[in-house]
Amino acid sequence: MMRIFLILFLSCFVACTGTKQAKLADAISRSEALCEEKRFSEAMTTCSEAEELAQSLDDQYSLGLIYRTMAHISNATYGFSDEIRYLNLSSAAFKSADKPYNSLHVDFEKGLACYNSGDYASAERVYRNVLYRAHESADTLLEARCLSAYAALSVETAEPDPVLAIEMLSRAATELKCPLSSSDLGILAYAYSLIGRNEDAEKMALASSRAASDASEKAKADFRIYQVRSRAGLDSEALKSLESVMEYSNSVEMASLRRSVASSRRDYLDQQHSLTRQRLSSVRHTTAFLICAFIAIVFALIGYIRYRRLEAAKALAEEKAETEKYMGIAEDLQIKLKTASKRLPSEKHLSIAKFDMLERLCEQYYIYEGTSNLQDKILKEVKAVIEGLRNDPKMLTGLELMLDRNCDEVVSRLRKQLPKLKEDDIRLYVFAASGFSSTTISTILEKEKGVIYNRIWRLKTKISSSEAPDKDDFLHFINA
Repeated sequence: MMRIFLILFLSCFVACTGTKQAKLADAISRSEALCEEKRFSEAMTTCSEAEELAQSLDDQYSLGLIYRTMAHISNATYGFSDEIRYLNLSSAAFKSADKPYNSLHVDFEKGLACYNSGDYASAERVYRNVLYRAHESADTLLEARCLSAYAALSVETAEPDPVLAIEMLSRAATELKCPLSSSDLGILAYAYSLIGRNEDAEKMALASSRAASDASEKAKADFRIYQVRSRAGLDSEALKSLESVMEYSNSVEMASLRRSVASSRRDYLDQQHSLTRQRLSSVRHTTAFLICAFIAIVFALIGYIRYRRLEAAKALAEEKAETEKYMGIAEDLQIKLKTASKRLPSEKHLSIAKFDMLERLCEQYYIYEGTSNLQDKILKEVKAVIEGLRNDPKMLTGLELMLDRNCDEVVSRLRKQLPKLKEDDIRLYVFAASGFSSTTISTILEKEKGVIYNRIWRLKTKISSSEAPDKDDFLHFINA
């Protein structure tokens, strides 16, 4: 029964795990699609559901994907601190899943998040680490992207390093063969401007403007032109470039309003995330409790059934042992007493009649043993005969009578020659001289076999140390 239960349990577990894996994959796909559609509230709720499933399956790779999507949602809603936190979780999950490529790219995204939040020191540490690891793994594309990001950082700090920025962008273009983007050309233009190479700066700024692919990149290129021309002393031309930047800025929502809306949205998403986690956690705990309760009940029932069977088997064995013990004693009594009573054909003592009844009971037991005809009263009557030997003076007198008649008045002579013997010693002598086994005597006297052996040994010592004329005869009957 236990084996069947374990097989069923394992089958259910495997089926449940397969279902969870399918649900997890679907939740990850939906969350990424919702994020692309900018439905961030729904995306975060779906991510929370996927996170619970992945944690229950201990699927570290899926957790890495989920936390990276959460980071993208936080970035879209200007939650840079949350973005960094989720990226850290994503990187750790990918490392646990032995996915170094994914972990490395997530770390690069963390560097960008630190840069966007204004934490330039942390961004620089991350960039250095990513550059080393990308070079070691020969990931040239990521190395070029990191060089570009590091170059932008080099000219934005309180103490800019334009030479380092120029070296990094030159390395990306020449050694790694990666074309420079509009943003890269703008950074290069500003770096040249910082070291006084105004002609090169103007050239790169115009190239940045030509390479711009949309209005946002065009505005960034115009801002670089403004910076370059302003530092070159071309104020009127610089002002024109700044006006272009302002026109673009006025075409979008005001930054303060956008940040306010983003902050409200982020608070809402955090609340939804928390509520979803609590709800899923409650469902998980309830399910786990029900499963544990079911298993506990099943094991309790199995244990109870097994206990009852053991108890029944134990009781049956004890009952059988007791029956065999008493019937063995009864047979022993019957044989000894039947042999002795044959020598008393003219006596019909009360005790002899009881011994005849004992013989009939034994015969009934062995005839009907194992059948429905064997009644409990047979065993009770056998016990009653044994109880009589223990407490009924008439039965003991009957035994003495048979011993005296069969063994030349041995009990009478023992009483006469050893008058100081106690009645308990006389009774023990009668039982032993009648040929009863130690088991029979211990049952009649309700004593352990060891006690009976000691008492018989002490009785023999008393007789052998006495001055009774017939002590050798007395000892002969209990030694036989």
